[in-house]
Parts: sequence; structure tokens; C-alpha cells
Amino acid sequence: MFQFKIAPNRSLQVAFCALVLAGTAAAAHAQPAAEDRSAVEEKKKLLEEREKKKTEATVNETGEQKEERERTEKKAERSKEAVKKYSAAGEATRRRDNQKALELMEAAWMLDPYRYEFSRDTAALAEALQATETEFRARVALKITATRQMAQLADTNPKKKDLEEMLVKSQERLDIVKSKLSTGVIRLSSEPKTCEIFLEGSFVGTGSGEIEAVAGQRKVEAHCQGYYDHELFVNVRLGDPSSATVKPNAIAYFGDLIVKVEPQDGVTIFLDDISTTDRTAEKPTPDGKIAGKGTRELPYKLAARKWIIRFQKDGYDRWHRRIEVKRDQKIMIDARLEALNESVEEKAPTGPSKAPPPAPPKGK
Repeated sequence: MFQFKIAPNRSLQVAFCALVLAGTAAAAHAQPAAEDRSAVEEKKKLLEEREKKKTEATVNETGEQKEERERTEKKAERSKEAVKKYSAAGEATRRRDNQKALELMEAAWMLDPYRYEFSRDTAALAEALQATETEFRARVALKITATRQMAQLADTNPKKKDLEEMLVKSQERLDIVKSKLSTGVIRLSSEPKTCEIFLEGSFVGTGSGEIEAVAGQRKVEAHCQGYYDHELFVNVRLGDPSSATVKPNAIAYFGDLIVKVEPQDGVTIFLDDISTTDRTAEKPTPDGKIAGKGTRELPYKLAARKWIIRFQKDGYDRWHRRIEVKRDQKIMIDARLEALNESVEEKAPTGPSKAPPPAPPKGK
């Protein structure tokens, strides 16, 4: 948390207490001096096994699992960068470069907007520097992130009481700051409801709700697994609430379908009862348009979902299956159509036909 003092010459001096992180990289890799070689080898082996399992899981993961992993890794990288910015803010305050410290602190908050500590300390530093609008935004974010943190704590946890007291004091300060600004309310909603919503880079919740904002044009963003990131601008008015609905577009995932069928000629392939010849397009689409002419020598590029595939040829029994095309994976169908008159064909003579004997001459 920040602590502030006013020097006799009225110049602001900020004493910045840097955030203490549990488990630094040095501590994680340090080995006790007295640790024997066998213990070191055992730890090394354990780490190798973990990496091997992680690699195997990555290879076998589904498209949805891959996207979730990538989002998680991206958040972790941003969190690491936020800690660096936070530490740099502390160095700036020690140099009495307080404006630079505020910029770095706000950058840390934007990189990791889920942690209430960053919005809390940004608000405290902005208050000392009389950066009213920044303080307002940070205290609004603090209400959301700290309340979210409290919901995850047991009632007996002493930290929960500390958070409650902090929120009461922060709300008192927020009321003072609001009186100096023109502010309004945005009624936000998202489709789907699982989207995380951000206002000017600050996390404001999931799904629907109301949020206070400084009057003017404000950027709203939505991030949701399985959907493209989406943004729009809302004109926040003093007095009347503004409404905004974010509707991100679903990501169209694709996979390859390889088809082998006997007989090879004259067979029509249907996907969800639509012939592949009616699905041709320059690029695949979620509703089933396939790339190219759909020849059997090349795979079909299809949307990653469940399909019904059917083969049809005159004189043969229809063949159909329910298949699932998965993201960035290949699925092969090997079908053999049964002739309807196959039993008759097996009994028919296979050798050359014999000419009938000549008729006897007339009169003999």
C-alpha cells in the first residue's frame, strides 16, 4: 500500500512499499546447501516428468482446451509484466519522480486488472497527485475487484474484514471525487453471458450489470472463450444511463475430412443432406461451405462440429454415419457401399457366352 508525506516545502514525497510476492523465481530455484545429490536428482526427475505430462497433454488437447490454455498463458505473461511495472513504480517514487510512478502503476493495473491491489495503489497515488479522473476510475475498479475477492473468502477469514473496511473508506473517497467530475452510468450486457467486460481497460465484471464512468466517449471490450475479442464505444451522458450490448462473433474452427469410398465412381457425398457439389466455395465457412471442388483425392475443410455424412449411388444401398470434425485435426471415413443386386450378380456366368446351335435346314 502507498504511504504519503507532505514535506515542509509542500513538495510531495511518496514512500512506496513494493508488493511482496509469494515465491520469487530465485527462491523457487534455490537449493539448500546441505541437500544431497540424490534429492537433487529426484527433484530433477520429477520436473522432467511434469514437463513430459504437460507436453503430452498439449498434443492431445482439443481446440477448446488449446484456446483456454493459450488465454491462461497470456494472462500469466501479462501478470509477470505487471509485477515489473509495479516494481518500477516503486523505484520512480524513490527518485521522487511521482508522475512517472503513477504512469507505471496505472500500466501495472491495466496489465493485470483482476488484482485489487493494483487498482487500490493506483487510486492512492492518484489521490496524492490530485489526478482526479484516474483516481475515480481506479476506485470504481477497486469496488469490483475487491468485492470479487471477498466473495472467495470464508466469513472467518480476517482478510475479509480488512477488505470491507477498505471498501468503506474507498467509497467515501469516491463520493468526494465524483462531486468534482461529470459522471454517468452504463448498463452493460453481453451475449453470451460468459464474456468478461472491460471499460477503458479496467475489468468491470462478467455478463450484465451497471458501471459508473466519466462522461464522454468510452471504450468497452469483451473477451470470451470461443469468440473473437469485441469492442465498441459508448457515449456516457450526465444523468441518463447509457446502454450497451456486446455481441462478439463466434470463432469458426475447422478440421479436415478425408474420404475413401468404394466404388470410387458415380458416388454423391452428402453432408447434413446437402451434396458436397452444392457446398463448394473459395474458403470454408461455419455453415458448411467447403474449399475446392471436393475431390476425393484432397481432404474437405469443414467447420469443427458434428455432421451427418451420407454416400449415395444408384443400385447401391445408402451408407451414412454421424461424425465429429475437430479443430485442426483430421478424420478419415473409409466406406464401402453394398450393391443391392450383389447376390444376383454373383450367380451370373462370368465366362464368354456360347452361341446357340444352328437350326436344321428346311425340308430335311
